[in-house]
Amino acid sequence: MSSQNHNQTILAILNLTSEYFKKHAVENPRLNAERLLAHVLKIDRLQLYLQFDRILDKNELADYRVLVKRRVEREPLQYLTGETEFMGLPFKVNSSVLIPRPETEILVQAVLELKDRFGKRTPMLWDIGTGSGCIAVSLAYLWPGLQVRASDISMDAIAVAEQNARVNRVENSIRFLYHDIFQAEPVDMDEVDIIVSNPPYISKDEILKLDREIRDYEPMIALTDAGDGTAFYRRIMEMFGSFPNCKFVLLELSGTQPGLIKSLLKHCSINQFSIIRDLNGHERVLKLEK
Repeated sequence: MSSQNHNQTILAILNLTSEYFKKHAVENPRLNAERLLAHVLKIDRLQLYLQFDRILDKNELADYRVLVKRRVEREPLQYLTGETEFMGLPFKVNSSVLIPRPETEILVQAVLELKDRFGKRTPMLWDIGTGSGCIAVSLAYLWPGLQVRASDISMDAIAVAEQNARVNRVENSIRFLYHDIFQAEPVDMDEVDIIVSNPPYISKDEILKLDREIRDYEPMIALTDAGDGTAFYRRIMEMFGSFPNCKFVLLELSGTQPGLIKSLLKHCSINQFSIIRDLNGHERVLKLEK
């Protein structure tokens, strides 16, 4: 094997790219290098380790270099590969939707814990601002029989969510809706039992402080209400009071101003509320009940 060919083996390329990412302060440099190369070669990461001596051809190298450059410019890894995982399920993602976060799994788990409260009856759930559909799809998958409505103001996001419903074979359990929650409620929503949402909660003052990967690449409409970060919480709490059958609302909380969001509860007709914290003790989910 010539020295040039040796420099083009999977092992050599991974080593060089890991160092390059490290130099440019990309988090988890080796993992990023491996995931991007596995994506280009259309193989699992494990296969990289079984093919360390494989020599990349010029097209594979060219495609890989393009992705490496974009990653150094802080384009998120998930957008570059077009996929991620949430609740152990596969999800397609692109720049039309937020990248699902591990913190949001706490919200999904909190909803699943309501199963016993409904006995044999299968309730109707409304996921507001569904984005990639990670919440709606996961719940439809993990709570068989659950009637799911999933709405968004972005048709591009709905297209991604519909694709994810098909990928996870729950498309028959979810009805997707194009809807702006600041307008009139969709038809038949008076039957909803549970409202769930991970709303845009970043205030306009916080936008510039965001990490580049988020600020420059993720959809602004899904990140912020362009105000103080509470507009969606106010509206959802208002809707909760107007839906006679709705018993629960579960909302992911802003990491920076949970106190401000909780202060809105004095205007909301609820019997009780509780806070679910993440493993670091941060207030992560607000659960309302009436």
